[in-house]
Amino acid sequence: MGVQDTGCLSRVPWGYGLVRSYDGRCHFYLSSKYIRSNFRLKDFNPANVHPYGVMEKLVAQLQTMRYSLGVPIIITSGYRRESNTHGSGLAADIVVPRKTFIQVTQAAYNVGFRRIEVVRRSGTSFWNLMSVGGHIHLDVYDGSGNNTGGTMYDCPSCDGIPCYPWYAWGIQGGWWATSRPNTFYQLMQNLKKNAGYTGYRGC
Repeated sequence: MGVQDTGCLSRVPWGYGLVRSYDGRCHFYLSSKYIRSNFRLKDFNPANVHPYGVMEKLVAQLQTMRYSLGVPIIITSGYRRESNTHGSGLAADIVVPRKTFIQVTQAAYNVGFRRIEVVRRSGTSFWNLMSVGGHIHLDVYDGSGNNTGGTMYDCPSCDGIPCYPWYAWGIQGGWWATSRPNTFYQLMQNLKKNAGYTGYRGC
């Protein structure tokens, strides 16, 4: 279950955070430490909760995405005390103020993200720069279920969720997420049409 199923969270010292590496091991670092070229560990804890942690795979893919975009990525929501992908250190909500929603979505897919939610504010467009408001949710949940039958890229609330891959779009505050079998092509077509929400929430 990401950072949750190791017992490591209970051992995170104050002022530190947890990174779970590709081999499943836990590593504790000062929150101020750069764990990749452009990301400090505390960037994945905007809510400033303790303890907290993040999966190395999420950090690595965001760093590759940062190189591709060439501009800063702001994490608006990372680890949260929830039973979902955020609470497992698998997810981040991001804003890239100097790029459009469409540009950032394509970049996320290009670096390997296969669970992407694109949320704009009412009255704005997916063609706008992300500075107009909204966010993009990205996570590295792998569709394996929960901890009874999944990998370390699962989450407590993921049991039976058919949401992999998952591509959703919508309007902030609306009924927008979907677990219908959308493809990335369908996501991009709807973003380019500035479509509203899908009307079905399943994930």
